[in-house]
Amino acid sequence: CFVAFMACLIAPIVTIVIVNRLENKDKIMSFFGLGSGGLQIKITVNGTPDSHPNDIVYLRHRPSWKVRKNVFTVLKNHDNNNAQLIQQQQRGIAPNKSNNNRIMVYSCDHDTEGSITLTMGHGKKLDHLGIQVKFFGRIDMEGGVHEGRPHYDFISLSKELLPPGSLYDTRTVPFNFRGVEKLHETYHGRNVSVKYFVQVEVKRQWLPPITAEHEVLVQIPGVEPSVNEPIKMEVGIEDCLHIEFEYEKRCYHLQDVICGQINFLLVRIKIKHMELAVIRRETSGEGLAQSAAMGGPNGGG
Repeated sequence: CFVAFMACLIAPIVTIVIVNRLENKDKIMSFFGLGSGGLQIKITVNGTPDSHPNDIVYLRHRPSWKVRKNVFTVLKNHDNNNAQLIQQQQRGIAPNKSNNNRIMVYSCDHDTEGSITLTMGHGKKLDHLGIQVKFFGRIDMEGGVHEGRPHYDFISLSKELLPPGSLYDTRTVPFNFRGVEKLHETYHGRNVSVKYFVQVEVKRQWLPPITAEHEVLVQIPGVEPSVNEPIKMEVGIEDCLHIEFEYEKRCYHLQDVICGQINFLLVRIKIKHMELAVIRRETSGEGLAQSAAMGGPNGGG
């Protein structure tokens, strides 16, 4: 009976301790220097498609290597959104122009500039050893097999936002990185990714710095080739099956429809069924990167 009585007393105590630990998790993290000390950092990049129509455009979804199960879902949702906008205009309802949740992509020539808002809670104070804003262009290979370092920074710039001091309330500080040459497009693949991001670092004495990041999507518009001739390819089995593929052109835009035809030149076997597939292939590796940098034959891989 005594053992059972003690077990009944210990169980509520353990429950109370666990709940208290969960509620005070943020306080414990701040006590050991792993938290933000109550500091909230917001990074805002200037520019919209309305203010820079030649440099900024909206994206339907965040770029990713994953293929949707139904690729026509995006087109269907896009048509539905356009239909809703037309109905709102016919009824005289002003459409919602909030751009806070929309994804924007910037051209390689657009200057990265904006503002950083540092907010402290009421009655709180944070002593720091300086605040810096950094701009990185990074090739990240953590998702696949790599030789050596998992990432490589081909752009690394840093500027001082605030000198050492203390933060009491809300402060907004502008920043800009002008004339930065962006050689690669933003790419999020299965094994490798290329990304640009703005990072804010708040240095503290005897404690790890407080950091915040904001990714900047970059695209490099291509130029349509002057010569885009059709191509033909013949495959098959000797004296049994000869098939000829014809494509209207060699290079396609992302929004183009791939059109062509298949000619059965020789058929001496029974064909059960035939399938067509569009395959996306990703090639990565340090050897490929070095070959591309030196202008080798694998530069477009």
